[in-house]
Amino acid sequence: MSYFMNNTMGESIDEPNEARIREVLTELQEADNEHFDVSLVHESGWSLSVYPDKALIWENVNDDATRPRELTLGSWQGVIDVLLKLSRGDISAVHSLNWRES
Repeated sequence: MSYFMNNTMGESIDEPNEARIREVLTELQEADNEHFDVSLVHESGWSLSVYPDKALIWENVNDDATRPRELTLGSWQGVIDVLLKLSRGDISAVHSLNWRES
């Protein structure tokens, strides 16, 4: 399975491992009004955007008919766990979380 992650500057990192995902997430500590999120995109089109308050946006960037959904997690480890599920292509596990339409 193929995936990539965009850092706060919009630079793409191909198939980052868990350590690299953690590094990208630490960039959110320095987020500003222009560079305020990171994202992980799976080859299926499913994407998770992450914000400094641990809010996630779950959407399929290849399907305009699928509405984005939101979820705020209580810990950075929870965010990492969800990102790792998506990186492994475990779409059903991510989709089964308690998302609300945005």
